[in-house]
Amino acid sequence: MKEHDHIVLGCLLHDIGKFFERAEILDDYRKNDEKRQSYCKKHKEGYYSHIHVLNTLKFCELLSAQVTQIKPDENQKSTTADQNWINLAALHHVPSEREVSYLEKIVQAADHLASAEREQGNFYEVGINKKTRLESLLGRVNIGETARKNDYFLPLSQTKLLEQAIYPKQANCSGMEEKSNDKGKVWLSQNSLVTDYKQIAEKFIEELKGLQSFRANVDKEKLLKSTLRSLLNLMEQHLSQVPAATNVLHPDISLFDHLRITAAIGEGLYLYHEANKGQINYDDKTTPKWQLVCGDFSGIQKFIYKITSKGAAKGLRGRSFFIQLLCDAVSEQMIRALGLYATARIYSSGGKFYLLIPSQKTEQLKRIADSVNKALLSQFQGEVFLGIGMAEVTGDDFRGGNMGKRWQQANEDLQKNRLQPFKSQVSEDIDCFSQQLQHESGACKICGRDDPASEINAAAICKQCLDLENIGKNLADTCYLFWVWGDDRKTVHNKQMKNLCKIEMPGTDCMLYFLASEPEFSELTDLSSSHLEVLNTWTGLKENTQGYSQGLRYVGKWLKEKNSGIWDFDDFASNAKGISRMGVLRMDVDNLGEIFIRGLRFGNDENKTMGSLSRVATLSRQLHVFFAGYLHQILADYQQSQIIYAGGDDVFIIGSWDELPEVALKIRQEFQKYCADNPHFTLSAGIATVGGKYPISRAAELAGDAEEQAKNLLRGQRQKDALCFLDTTIGWESFADAVKFRKTIELITKQTQSQAIIDRLRQVVISVQEIEQRHKHGQIQEWIYWDKWRWRLVYNLKRMEKRYPEVKDELNELLNQLVTPLSIPNKQPVMEWLQLPVRWAEFLMRSKTND
Repeated sequence: MKEHDHIVLGCLLHDIGKFFERAEILDDYRKNDEKRQSYCKKHKEGYYSHIHVLNTLKFCELLSAQVTQIKPDENQKSTTADQNWINLAALHHVPSEREVSYLEKIVQAADHLASAEREQGNFYEVGINKKTRLESLLGRVNIGETARKNDYFLPLSQTKLLEQAIYPKQANCSGMEEKSNDKGKVWLSQNSLVTDYKQIAEKFIEELKGLQSFRANVDKEKLLKSTLRSLLNLMEQHLSQVPAATNVLHPDISLFDHLRITAAIGEGLYLYHEANKGQINYDDKTTPKWQLVCGDFSGIQKFIYKITSKGAAKGLRGRSFFIQLLCDAVSEQMIRALGLYATARIYSSGGKFYLLIPSQKTEQLKRIADSVNKALLSQFQGEVFLGIGMAEVTGDDFRGGNMGKRWQQANEDLQKNRLQPFKSQVSEDIDCFSQQLQHESGACKICGRDDPASEINAAAICKQCLDLENIGKNLADTCYLFWVWGDDRKTVHNKQMKNLCKIEMPGTDCMLYFLASEPEFSELTDLSSSHLEVLNTWTGLKENTQGYSQGLRYVGKWLKEKNSGIWDFDDFASNAKGISRMGVLRMDVDNLGEIFIRGLRFGNDENKTMGSLSRVATLSRQLHVFFAGYLHQILADYQQSQIIYAGGDDVFIIGSWDELPEVALKIRQEFQKYCADNPHFTLSAGIATVGGKYPISRAAELAGDAEEQAKNLLRGQRQKDALCFLDTTIGWESFADAVKFRKTIELITKQTQSQAIIDRLRQVVISVQEIEQRHKHGQIQEWIYWDKWRWRLVYNLKRMEKRYPEVKDELNELLNQLVTPLSIPNKQPVMEWLQLPVRWAEFLMRSKTND
């Protein structure tokens, strides 16, 4: 093992002892005076503190015994023999002053930099570390306020796609009580959490047995990176809802995020100083030693929707999922090519990724990005472009208040890069715009590609479109993704592994296989560069002698077990209630960019604790768990709706038009609960209703336009947080009123067996629209409420009342809602959304023969 390897593993595991200390296991050394003296910090009053490092030491020894190939060489005789990852993790509070012990100082410096984001506090009571839950970061987010009181905490649980496992709960519903002293106020569990900790910790240790086993001649570097990838995934499942620090006022950073961010910082710090031998001041806070890298794919919307009607459902699913995979593949390619560990990736989701790399690798990363774009240009004919933005990071930037600025700077640099797509490729190849020869079979009937390299088959479909359609076709049956990198590709190819489909990831050295079951190989097969992902349900690490790493991927899947499992677009329309229409729903989180930049500022200090790496990574990961993971649980009861795309912070769902409004409302309600009822987290949505054979690209565009209208809705001081449906934009706060209004219309229509009420209300809608056209500027509410439609409606409804006395109460309720001008702050008057329930009821009651 190299120093680089020892540093990363030491940083990753330095505080893991806190987890086992709270579970009261792996505590063999806690009463060992020799171990205390060697590894623990001695307080000025004579006792030893930071005893958790002894649990760290015991765990590291357990891990080295589990994976013997990473066990430090006990026979090594040198002054640096003790500078191994086990000691580095355990000694981070008491590094040696020996000059040869500089690795210990790097781990300590990385821990201090990663911990600088915490809101320091010295609140303490006996056993506080076993009574503290992880505070909901989503509940703390605020925009335009100096602070937001939050009393929501996450369950102490493994990460599972169950409400009781991932939804935060109010403190008084979780057996917690508020304690206060001169240091501030905190919420603590009334009872010890040792039993909960022990349950998770024992499961964690049990799953360690599944860490890959290796033959003796496997390359050590491949072995280490594979082990760490599996270990990192295991830590994410078990430590994501465990607080990193417990003696702080707001324990909102998980132990998983603290450990992986420490590893990313430590790796960059070590490699920077290795490249600059003359600089040994690891505590220097002003030199830019890291680069924050933001990668983003542009053109993906056009690429995703560039399909024809036939087989469109499969093609759309395949293209949407492929973009998610491409984002991860390219970021992984960069990490591998730069020689970094997986911890360098802060997050990857929704077509965007962030990396933290050593500053001296900047030019190398740009060359890798150019290579990726060269492949993308060839593969997608200029439709998809990888943009890269960067920001220099110093030690001071890890403190509260500064990382948000670097985050913004990287995104601004990204926007500049996107203004000149493929600039490097064009400058290197002046013939790239020259006329190309056409494929002898003509153009692909799906995407229109017609170059000789497109491999168009007899059915006039190019290889790329065929591959993407195969992904969509087989995704519902896929249980595993097998990422095969580098030389492993030849090995797997020769073994002819059984797969549902496979695709080469452009710009990378990866072949991706879609599998229905775990792969099977002989024991002597070395696949330690490869990675196996199980979809949606974590089943633990499984022993494999081939050495591939293992992890979990959340995917918003098309569910075949539903009634709509084998439907195409026109089936969603023909099976809809009332009018035969398919619905397209698009929705995403409002103001997410502002939340990342300004929403993580806590306290009265303008620069206090904003946008730290751990918090941004946590926030992004938690949003991804909801949209990519838990969303398909929400949709399980909706038989005529299917997920096309869900991840990051947005959703694309198709379904029968009549079901989608309820789906959108349900998602919004669940999202509110998931975000601890924080009013700063809102969703805007747009629903387009189209025929089953309507071009999906245009339908997606219409839904996107509707979503944009929802985001532009302003009522009083309130904006966004709305739905646009049937050409009407309504705030979610009024949606229940509109549903009630629609049901009343339906009841009257059925009871009277007449569409008269719909006709009368349609006349009101038309009158209101005419008034709005005449008075486009200024206040027009009074004009609307006193116009002639008013007395006409009163007259017509009174006549209906005499004719249909059985619906007298319903008619009077409608009349009162319409003729009484209500002025409620930040809420729309009825007239602004009246068209919605009227058209909604009309479409629901329309027979198929009258479409």
